[in-house]
Amino acid sequence: MTDEKTIIDSMVQGYYANLQSYIKMRDYYNGEHDIVATYKRETNRNNYISINNFIQKFIDEEIQYTLGNAVSFTSMSGNNEIINAIDNSLFHFKANHNQLLMKELEIYGTCYELSYIDRKGRYCTRILNPTNAIIYTDEDEVPQIFIHFYKRQYDDNQYKDIYYNDGRIEIYKNDALINTKQHIFKGCPVSICQMDIEQTIYCKIKRLNDAYNQIVSDQVNVIADYRNAYLVVVGAEVDEVAANTLKEKGILNLTSKDSTVSWLLKEMNDQYIQNMIGNLKNSMYENCNHIDGNEKLQSNTSSLAIRSRLIFLENRCKTMFDIVSDTIYDRLERLFEYLSLKNLTYNVKDIRISYTPNIPIDIITIVQAISQLGDKISLETALKQLPWVENPSQEIEKIKAEKSAMDKIDLDKINGYGE
Repeated sequence: MTDEKTIIDSMVQGYYANLQSYIKMRDYYNGEHDIVATYKRETNRNNYISINNFIQKFIDEEIQYTLGNAVSFTSMSGNNEIINAIDNSLFHFKANHNQLLMKELEIYGTCYELSYIDRKGRYCTRILNPTNAIIYTDEDEVPQIFIHFYKRQYDDNQYKDIYYNDGRIEIYKNDALINTKQHIFKGCPVSICQMDIEQTIYCKIKRLNDAYNQIVSDQVNVIADYRNAYLVVVGAEVDEVAANTLKEKGILNLTSKDSTVSWLLKEMNDQYIQNMIGNLKNSMYENCNHIDGNEKLQSNTSSLAIRSRLIFLENRCKTMFDIVSDTIYDRLERLFEYLSLKNLTYNVKDIRISYTPNIPIDIITIVQAISQLGDKISLETALKQLPWVENPSQEIEKIKAEKSAMDKIDLDKINGYGE
């Protein structure tokens, strides 16, 4: 059996071996593309670089499509107490916490959610990624050891926290052990959120995006500094002073009536260039199953027609949500471990997680369908279909409370009547 030290040494080596690859994935999302360093610059010419960041655009679109509406929790047994416990315990989480989790997943193909108890005694999670963490799992993909690399503000030292599945936490400063603690969770307190790296937007379209940026940058520079044209002067000499005067004032003094000035233009097939740019753009959209929202829509703009155009994107986003929801279930399981210390017992198997895609919805059609179904479905199931209802169980309680309050009103005594 391999000892812990050997495993940890291998993890650290693996982390640094892959670090630059993951940093490049992050850089591309942030708009720092290879063309900035590799673009061939010409002396005394414009060298503008145009970066059209389709990688960031597609990732952001998928996040907003999938998690633009809040995730909702429902109890399969109708236990409203468990839903209230989740809402109260996670109230301090950022409203876009799940979006941030999906963003890290989309950028790197892998991210982690580390559970911990903060200084106020609240259950919290920290989202990490392969640029600051690495994990070791057993043959069943159960986390055994997790390392978090980080630096503190105004501190140049390198720190790393090592979490073990037996509850230990070791804190190192520049490879020297400085503290040891225990966490309260069962096993290693981290969840893995992972997809096939080949399915990331980065891997799908990086080269296409590079080619698109190259062509657009070249054409911008051609137009900006007349790279497609040269000034031809016949019967006169143009020295450096005359050239500068021409450039600044647009004036050229010709000493002979036989002198001529004209432009020698480079023949350019602009239609070919437009076709090339368009083909690269279409290829990126097709590879990622996205649609161009700037395209002119057909006459049928109903929600069903729009939904049909989004079917392939919806399939991808559903897959992404399934991955994220697995991490959310792990989060709830650790939350319930935390609550069990307060003598509150809940079962994560009772929870159902659902989401509503952030796309136009034909509310009238949904309401009509619910009305026609009548008592054939429960009120909770009906409310789940409405995008603005985040917590159907809580909504039912509000309906009951309002009805109860109305029943207590004696209409005969309003405005003094009936007294």
